[in-house]
Amino acid sequence: MTPAKSKTKIPLFDLKLAPGTIKEVNSVLKSGWLSSGPKVAAFEKALGKELKVPNVVVLSSGTAGLFLALKALDIKEGDEVITTPFTFIATIEVILHTGATPVLADIDSKTLNIDPKAVEKRITERTKAVLAVDIAGYPADYENLVPLCQRHSLKLISDSAHSFGATYDKMSMPEMTDASVYSFYSTKNLTSAEGGAVVSRNEKLTDKIRLLAKHGLTSNAYDRKISGAWKYDATLLGYKANLSDIHAAIGLGELGAFAANQKKKEALVKKYLSGLKSVAGLITLPPSEEHFQHAWHLFIIQLEIEKLGLDRNQFIEDMLKTGIECGVHYQPVFELSYYSSLFSLSLDEFPDAARAGNRVVSLPLYPTMKASSVDAVCNAVSEILVTNSR
Repeated sequence: MTPAKSKTKIPLFDLKLAPGTIKEVNSVLKSGWLSSGPKVAAFEKALGKELKVPNVVVLSSGTAGLFLALKALDIKEGDEVITTPFTFIATIEVILHTGATPVLADIDSKTLNIDPKAVEKRITERTKAVLAVDIAGYPADYENLVPLCQRHSLKLISDSAHSFGATYDKMSMPEMTDASVYSFYSTKNLTSAEGGAVVSRNEKLTDKIRLLAKHGLTSNAYDRKISGAWKYDATLLGYKANLSDIHAAIGLGELGAFAANQKKKEALVKKYLSGLKSVAGLITLPPSEEHFQHAWHLFIIQLEIEKLGLDRNQFIEDMLKTGIECGVHYQPVFELSYYSSLFSLSLDEFPDAARAGNRVVSLPLYPTMKASSVDAVCNAVSEILVTNSR
């Protein structure tokens, strides 16, 4: 039995750009300069101030940021990078593109983040780095990952695509890691439509990434335009991964609205947590602790399948029948056909990731979402769960 069909349509995500963003973009369109230029520099400076780490390089995507961070850290063929199987495929594919081998470690079943104890078991003489992921905006266990990497002389990179705005003990991710990579894709807490950034306490690292991102050239077209000098040199083999001023302008405008947007999301999350208390025995709610500042990119619940007469897929179909769109973040990479054949892994090696992969459901969450919509989602979730409880 499922709830009756509803005329109400609640999307998983909805984007409304701030008025300041339109103004920033218009200023670029009127300037006559669209590619990397002054808006990129301004965006980098603003991000550094927000994250309390001044060394920032913005790029064409978070994926490009992950790849170039690994390249700049000299990760190469023959090396191993330990990461999580419970992530978007970009985390894995960038390791493969460097020629290194991804080594997967299981997750913490509550936080969905990589488990430091599982990481330690995977370390070998070929291990060069750990690539942690802040799932849904909840920081990975850096309290244990940082000393673990220090003991074994490993680089620690955070895939913080979800966690712009998150902190651990009031520290941002790049304050604790060798490099943190953010995504500014359209659905993220902070968007530039497309784009990403690498942030590091190591200025030489971000300088190298900036060089790699512009074909290894010592100056770009805007630099030459401003200086009036045409000369440039190629000092290393690079890539094309720069961000345009148009994208940077979107990022700057949205950064101006970021704090207000986060407050709205936090209020919606509180309403979710309250509204779902009655079915807490049938789902696992997302973690929240005092010393963690959750970025709330996503609101992920886990269904207690053993207590229900339906699986995750049926639950999502039933929610859609009520007009509510849900998502899945994520299907573990070892269940995807290409990576399954590549790694030849047994699900028994990753019981918590495999378990989560069959249970996670992302509920709608975005700054313009109405409180009444959260009530509607909670009511639909509760009705479906209670009706199908064993």
